Amino acid sequence: MVAVAALVHVIVGTAGEDRGPPTPTLNPETLSSRLVRDEPPLVLDTRGRAAYLTGTIPGALDAGTDPAGYLPDSRGGNAVLIVEPGTDPAPWMNRLLGFGYRVEVLAGGLPAWRAAGLPVVNPQAGFAIPGSRPFVIPRGLCEMNTPADRFH
Repeated sequence: MVAVAALVHVIVGTAGEDRGPPTPTLNPETLSSRLVRDEPPLVLDTRGRAAYLTGTIPGALDAGTDPAGYLPDSRGGNAVLIVEPGTDPAPWMNRLLGFGYRVEVLAGGLPAWRAAGLPVVNPQAGFAIPGSRPFVIPRGLCEMNTPADRFH
């Protein structure tokens, strides 16, 4: 009888703790170095509009809090999620994986980014970030299939 109770405890305990494969994380310093590459990752701030407007990582997009409402393009590539510490990134990861992205989560979120002494921008300011890469309107969005303008 004791052996059966122990077996039930083991089965229930392991089933309740099964969380699937570990979430791939990225430390702030590694993300910072990847952001200056020719093809930086897509950085999505999933903390919500209010948190995004108080400060975020340079180049991060406000993705909102509902992954079902975010429609990424299907080109795939690398994506990094900024989530509130303690928030489950699985719904966001599943959404992006379905569109062909390789997804990592910023370890420690924005607090870890700040603690590392890395730059935080205020999206409300509306100014270009000094030292940021120029933005080119992609082909196909302009007449004659050539970039119409460069923003520096």
